[in-house]
Amino acid sequence: MRHGTYPGITQPDGSERPYAGDDRPVGPWALVTVVESPGCHLCEGARTDLAVLAQTYPLNVDVVSLTSERGRALMQQHRAPMSPLVLLDGAYFSSGRLPRRKLERRLARAGGGGSDG
Repeated sequence: MRHGTYPGITQPDGSERPYAGDDRPVGPWALVTVVESPGCHLCEGARTDLAVLAQTYPLNVDVVSLTSERGRALMQQHRAPMSPLVLLDGAYFSSGRLPRRKLERRLARAGGGGSDG
């Protein structure tokens, strides 16, 4: 299975694959799964926000197309009404506009670097 990455997000091993071979996150990195659809302005916003957050927090970003079988299954499983669907370490985080500050607070609490007073 091939996973996508966002430009500007450095993966822990320097590669374009956000996972170890068995789909477990590499090291202490937070796994952010994003199900996005083509031409989605909210998906583009999430892409930008995640690239900015990745400058401070260790993130693995798994990009899944809504048009793929896996993307459709994730949308149905999490009952997401719209794209992008965002999962944090496999759990539902948001659907639609990415709540960047909320994500940043969660990452800070998890000890992922940075600070968000």
